[in-house]
Amino acid sequence: MRRLVIALALPAGLAVGCSGGQDGAVNPIVEAEVLPEVRPNLPEVPTLPPPPHPTQYPDQSYSIYGLRKRMQRTVDTEVPVTGYIVDIYRPPECPEGRTCPPARMPHIWIADTRGEQDANKRMRVAGYAENQQMIDQAIEDARRGETPTVHEGGPPPIPTDFAVGAKVRITGQFVRVSGTGFADSQGMLDYRSHTVLEPGEAPAAPPTRGRR
Repeated sequence: MRRLVIALALPAGLAVGCSGGQDGAVNPIVEAEVLPEVRPNLPEVPTLPPPPHPTQYPDQSYSIYGLRKRMQRTVDTEVPVTGYIVDIYRPPECPEGRTCPPARMPHIWIADTRGEQDANKRMRVAGYAENQQMIDQAIEDARRGETPTVHEGGPPPIPTDFAVGAKVRITGQFVRVSGTGFADSQGMLDYRSHTVLEPGEAPAAPPTRGRR
């Protein structure tokens, strides 16, 4: 009988041998080449810094950071925000006999940190008064003990206790374009109501003469 020997093609790097079994059959012996151990040289996993402020506080109010972080969910909704008043706009004095540009509508800036100087970390709040004269009159009325009249469906009472450094929780409509003529791609608040959590500097007394 003739024996047909079939050569097996094996990948390079493998050694092939033969050994005979008890019945005379040829058994292939395959020896695998052991490759050196590969140790990947990967950079260390960076340690990510914690967020600068919580997204929301225990009372469910947002930080300025958190409100903007969740802008896709929070924009065009009424939300509570907790922060510090870092600046209050007051129109410049106009000398008598001169015509000055009209003042901007009253507004304040709030931030997550008291005294924040970075404009990108501040947020504007507007819509609580039409002009500075209304605010001055409301402050004067409050000092005389007069309680503002609030009509159902009407505008909220004008704040008389806004002060730089105060910690406040403000509820408002979070918008990119407000009904008060302001626009901000990072968002701002159209004022609805507020609560002072920590007092700031004493508000300035209204001037004895009106602003123009």
